[in-house]
Amino acid sequence: MVANVKVEISPLESSIIRQVEFYFGDVNMIKDKFMREKLKEDDGWISMETMLNFKRLASLSTDPKQIMAALKKSETGLMEVSEENEKIRRSPSNPLPENTEEAKKGLEARTAYAKGYPKTNICMDDLLTFYSEKNVTIVNINMRSYLDNKTKQRCFKGSCFLTFATEEDCKKFVEAPEQKYKDITLEKVLFQKDYFEMKAKELEERKNKNKKRRDNHEKEVAVHQAVKEAAIAELPKGAVLKITGLGDETTREIIKEKLKDDFGVNIARDDGDIAFITYNKGETEAFIRFKAENYGKELLEKITKKGKMKIEKNEVETSVLEGEEETKYLAAALVEMKNQRLKSKNHKRKNFGKGGGGNAKRGRR
Repeated sequence: MVANVKVEISPLESSIIRQVEFYFGDVNMIKDKFMREKLKEDDGWISMETMLNFKRLASLSTDPKQIMAALKKSETGLMEVSEENEKIRRSPSNPLPENTEEAKKGLEARTAYAKGYPKTNICMDDLLTFYSEKNVTIVNINMRSYLDNKTKQRCFKGSCFLTFATEEDCKKFVEAPEQKYKDITLEKVLFQKDYFEMKAKELEERKNKNKKRRDNHEKEVAVHQAVKEAAIAELPKGAVLKITGLGDETTREIIKEKLKDDFGVNIARDDGDIAFITYNKGETEAFIRFKAENYGKELLEKITKKGKMKIEKNEVETSVLEGEEETKYLAAALVEMKNQRLKSKNHKRKNFGKGGGGNAKRGRR
């Protein structure tokens, strides 16, 4: 009687077997439309010419004879090699899994999620070799990755989906007191189903939190708008005079002096008629907002009675803001007033304790 002699399988041959059996395995076959279609063409046989189009297999070997020789040493019984050594196929004794919800659930039931692997200096072969040495019946490993926006490279997340030959094997792996990769203790091990449920719950909580944040923001915007509208309602109407056609050298002081000399406007800083002037030297338009209701309308009547208004050598046009134009201006005026107050407050804080006092710059008047 001749004793059974164990066939020697080199590390390269093991990698070839693992890679080919991945292509023809249940996990890939459920989702790989290309492979399922190819298997219909020649009674399941696929040529080595086609197989070598798969980059990962070609990276291991481009020699068909070497690949065939390795597959003949496989002990899983998954693959067959043709008599002519030209084609391979999944053994008819291992029928293709059906692409159904039931089949997908069965696959999920024997798949685990594991987290805590090193994120660098690790590859698929490292994992496959490690688990094969541990006699763990893993038939597929999906190393989870993400796209790094800076480098535009795919990076390993440090977690995997591990698919086992049977549900019982998967259960033993998940329910073990501890799982290690080399000298690293994995930080989380779950059934894939439990992992997906956990992530769905986290996603729902995140959605609810974001919705609450959006709702709060919308409330704040609504309140701010209501306050703004109320503030606008309190500002005097008919009080904004618009002057158009100013010259490049015109200043706010020149405009104020003209209003004082020709129309008796009180331009005193604290107790004068003017609340605010929106104008910078070189602009063609100026807006003068007065403190009293309808002051702008009354002033415009005086200007109209007197005829065309001239500031320096420029004959200017004057009008009073009304309707939507007035509302928009007053809304912008509120923002400007708020910014001026904030600026003044920050200026006082900055100069607090420096001595010498000093007056903070005031708004454009």
